[in-house]
Amino acid sequence: MASGRGNSRPQIDNKSLDNHQVPSNPVIRPPLEHGWNWQSRTGSNPSKGFQDGYEKDNVNAEAEKDNDVDDIEDDSDDVAADDSDNELLTDEFDSDSSQKSHETRKKNRWFKKFFDSLDKLRVEEINDPARQWHCPACQGGPGAIDWYRGLQPLVTHAKTKGSKRVKLHRELAELLDEELRRRGTSVIPAGEAFGKWRGLKDDEKDHEIVWPPMVIIMNTRLQQDDNDKWIGMGNQELLDYFSSYAAVKARHSYGPQGHRGMSLLVFESTARGYLEAERLHKHFAEQGTDREAWEHRQVLFYPGGTRQLYGYMANKEDLDIFNQHSQGKSKLKFEMRSYQEMVVNQIRQMSEANRELIFYKNKFAIQQRLKTALEESFGVVSEKLRKTMEENRIVRQRTKMQHEQNKEEMDFQEQFFKEQIKFIHEARDEEEEKFEKLQQQQREKFVKQSTPNTSNTEEYRRRADEIAKFIKLQDEEMEAFVSERDKLITVHKEKMAAMRQRHWQEEVELEKEFDTELSRLME
Repeated sequence: MASGRGNSRPQIDNKSLDNHQVPSNPVIRPPLEHGWNWQSRTGSNPSKGFQDGYEKDNVNAEAEKDNDVDDIEDDSDDVAADDSDNELLTDEFDSDSSQKSHETRKKNRWFKKFFDSLDKLRVEEINDPARQWHCPACQGGPGAIDWYRGLQPLVTHAKTKGSKRVKLHRELAELLDEELRRRGTSVIPAGEAFGKWRGLKDDEKDHEIVWPPMVIIMNTRLQQDDNDKWIGMGNQELLDYFSSYAAVKARHSYGPQGHRGMSLLVFESTARGYLEAERLHKHFAEQGTDREAWEHRQVLFYPGGTRQLYGYMANKEDLDIFNQHSQGKSKLKFEMRSYQEMVVNQIRQMSEANRELIFYKNKFAIQQRLKTALEESFGVVSEKLRKTMEENRIVRQRTKMQHEQNKEEMDFQEQFFKEQIKFIHEARDEEEEKFEKLQQQQREKFVKQSTPNTSNTEEYRRRADEIAKFIKLQDEEMEAFVSERDKLITVHKEKMAAMRQRHWQEEVELEKEFDTELSRLME
């Protein structure tokens, strides 16, 4: 299949066609005018009344008849094979086609049956993307059996054909565009969904409204006074009658004869004011006392003399009538504004603001709940802290008392042990003093005993030597005693120092253990 043929069906190879409808004659005969009988093939759409712009009910009957391609003047098969534009420049196809009418160009022998069938179709059927078409400009040529699903591929083919029958294809494209334009449609672009719905126009409908919003109230005059002037409903009375609609003020129209029976309620210059005015307008309409009733079937009085009020939204003409006899400052001021700008946009802004308000309200509520939860948690924690601090104060007080008591006991024990040690020291000193006295007495006793009474020098000398030896021995013993005593004192001091070190270490450990237990208790 040649490229660039849109959604045309793939051509079936010659081998498969030999087993179906193509005769075994090797001579190339003109293709079927209506293409292959796709109605009997898989993938055809039997529900369609037309296919390719021709009636499919006549395809089988006309297939053999049309093998001669409408009895073209030249009966030779070479005519079908000649695709040059020179062949087409005949009396039936004038190259200056712009001088011919559209209907005349449609009757060209190449296009006549195609457009005859096209004229029988509705616009919906023409635009059906599932409908298949043959190109009438390709009949009798290589592309005659190609299918194009939808008109868009066919028009694209006609506009882009660049090798054979170019002018004929361009003519077909122009005719199709003009025909579809006259039928009020166009070729659906490729890729665009068929059968889209048509809703409102793209542009939002807008109109001018009276601003500030006002509602005309008719039949508000009551009676004539002594001067034959009409009097009617007062401003506050009118506001009270419609107090549920949030009007901001009331005005009445006066003329040469007094009250004209025409009043109005003015609402605030916001979208809310307009909605209130519109709500009042609809209320009048629902009970049949609106503008249309006032203008065509007004009933001024009911039995008993009760006046019926009528009401409707004010427009510019109404306010011009209202101001007919008003001059200067008494003239009602108003302006005409865009409905989209003053109402729709404001409502959208209000809606957006309301959404934001709801969002922030929810956020504030969440924050309030969080704040409440935090306050409750803070209260619980504060109470626990207060109790803990009180317990700690009690513990510290008790600890201080215990410490003072322990200190007192330790001071007492220290005093007791110091007195014991002092007593030991005094006893030791007394023993040492006794020992020294004993040694002194022994020396004196020995000296006294050893002192010679004779005048013998030898004896005296011997006794003197013995005394000297005794004293020397006693001195040596005392020196040994003192030395050993000093050693004992040194060892004793070292043991006392070691004992005090162990005591302080144990005291430090006890303090640390106490701190640990106290910290655990405070937790």
